[in-house]
Amino acid sequence: MRIRNIALALVMVAVLIAPLAAQVRPGDSDSGTVMDVIADHDELGAAYELFGSEFDGLLSGDGPVALFAPTDEVLGQIAAGDVSEAELQSLFNRHVATGLASREPIEFIDWFVTDDGEQVSVSVEDDTVLLNDSATVVEAIAASNGIVYIIDAALDS
Repeated sequence: MRIRNIALALVMVAVLIAPLAAQVRPGDSDSGTVMDVIADHDELGAAYELFGSEFDGLLSGDGPVALFAPTDEVLGQIAAGDVSEAELQSLFNRHVATGLASREPIEFIDWFVTDDGEQVSVSVEDDTVLLNDSATVVEAIAASNGIVYIIDAALDS
């Protein structure tokens, strides 16, 4: 009877821990750095073009860094040459949260602060993660120095 209770307890612990183990965490992947992820992803060409050369040090550095990268459809209207340095810096800071990738998975927090000092709310509805009740996290990709969250809308300041 005692062995049965222990076995049952172990199964219950495994069932409770399994969803946590499935969360995307930095360093869990062979994707390379955050920079490598945006360079290699088909939907992030515009993010790579806008952020790649200007912010390579941060995106390829030790991290941890969480990049909330809008898809090409969202960023496609912005050409890298048409944006001033100040506008580009503001756009980048609004979509980066350094240090966030080292904390709990985004699904388990209520809010975070981006590098521009803005608070972004996080909610989960029907297994969909929403940021500021408007941007949906489409995909999360672990990198060696952080996480890339692909989102379907730009984060507003």
